[in-house]
Amino acid sequence: MRNRLVLLNVLLFIGVLTYGQQPMKFGHINTQEVLTSLPELKAIQTQMDTEYKQKEDQLATMQADMKTQQDEYVKVAETMAPAARAEKEKSLQEMGKKVQNYYMLAQQQLKAREQELKMPLIKRVQAAIQEVGDENGFLYIFETASNMPVYHSAQSIDVAPLVKTKLGITTTK
Repeated sequence: MRNRLVLLNVLLFIGVLTYGQQPMKFGHINTQEVLTSLPELKAIQTQMDTEYKQKEDQLATMQADMKTQQDEYVKVAETMAPAARAEKEKSLQEMGKKVQNYYMLAQQQLKAREQELKMPLIKRVQAAIQEVGDENGFLYIFETASNMPVYHSAQSIDVAPLVKTKLGITTTK
């Protein structure tokens, strides 16, 4: 009788342990692919194209002005006094530096602006991934687009469709 009671307790204990354990769930996602699926991204790209064109036009104007001044200098350089020629060359060098600085600053500004516009979308996608992970009991969701090697077996679930659904993105294939 005692053996049966011990056996019953062991079986009950094993049953509780087995019932309490859920299978470990891992998922993977390419967040860049999800981001590019968002309709708002097209509006951001259009806005960035406009801002890029404005900077590009300003740079082209600066370059044209510099070219005009260089051409004028070449025409009269032989007749200029050495001091005036040195002053004009210095002025042209400074103008070249301004054009270069404008280009570098414009690139930085455009990159920062794009990041600023995309940040709310990135946060929305991250929140949706968090919700999908919580709702579906995932232990980890790995980013597949990163440069770091990521392993996922056949049991790993691509959560992009779940995240897209959470974001209200309809997929058509």
